[in-house]
Amino acid sequence: MRKAKDIFRRIRKILAGIIWLLLVMIIMQKSVLPPALQVDRIRSNTRSIEFDYVSWTLDALLIKVEQLSLDPSLYMNEDRQVQLVKEYVYLIQEINSTEVEIRRVYADPEITEPEQAASDLLAKQKQLQADNRRFAPLVESIIQNQISTVLADQDLSLVGQPIPPLLYHVSSLPMALIVSPRTTIRQDADISLLPDLTLDQITDLEQSVESSEDVSALVVPVGGIGIYPTMVMQTADLPWLLEVVSHEWVHNFLTLRPLGVNYGTTPELRTMNETTASIGGTEISQ
Repeated sequence: MRKAKDIFRRIRKILAGIIWLLLVMIIMQKSVLPPALQVDRIRSNTRSIEFDYVSWTLDALLIKVEQLSLDPSLYMNEDRQVQLVKEYVYLIQEINSTEVEIRRVYADPEITEPEQAASDLLAKQKQLQADNRRFAPLVESIIQNQISTVLADQDLSLVGQPIPPLLYHVSSLPMALIVSPRTTIRQDADISLLPDLTLDQITDLEQSVESSEDVSALVVPVGGIGIYPTMVMQTADLPWLLEVVSHEWVHNFLTLRPLGVNYGTTPELRTMNETTASIGGTEISQ
């Protein structure tokens, strides 16, 4: 009986996620306004290096459908789930520290053959990354279920299911090109770029946009993006991870409400939306 209920629950999550995605696509299609001429000119510098959200979303949805249909976290008690999340945090710490050690070897001018000198570290890094690819989907499912339980406890659900279902995926995040007037604190453009741009590419882009449009331009990293499933940066900081996942879900929650539909209408509404997500994300994560 319990197994049948678990299967029904997973099917309901999958269907709810698909329906939500279709609704978001319809709303986005209807609410997109013709871009300003200035943004068009700016994008002439960025089109070849802009992030492809459509491909990323389709890939992430396939991963999420697989997770929901084969979710072993549903058969684990709370203590086991907590232990796995802690092991994941330790694994990410190991990945980060190993990467720092590898960079130190390659930056040492006295080492003439850095690849050979770092061979053990490179082998360790490869194994850790393989472990992470196997481990991360399970931990994502655990955190999704735990935060969903909190949302239900806070009456932010329908029949125990958050709408939209809370789904996130850890990924390399795009960089963001932020453009504003030189004399006013205002964001006129926010363009997502590929995550692996070099420092030279970033500097050249900023200078090109500033000189051609007489604006201030800055390429910055982001911590999470409220598409669906939401895109979150890999981190070993668990409190930060919980807050960002919760923050981005609030953005999804607002998408079918006036504050979300009108996100880009005025700077004031954008600020209200972000403030709501920040407050909600902090409260939910705690």
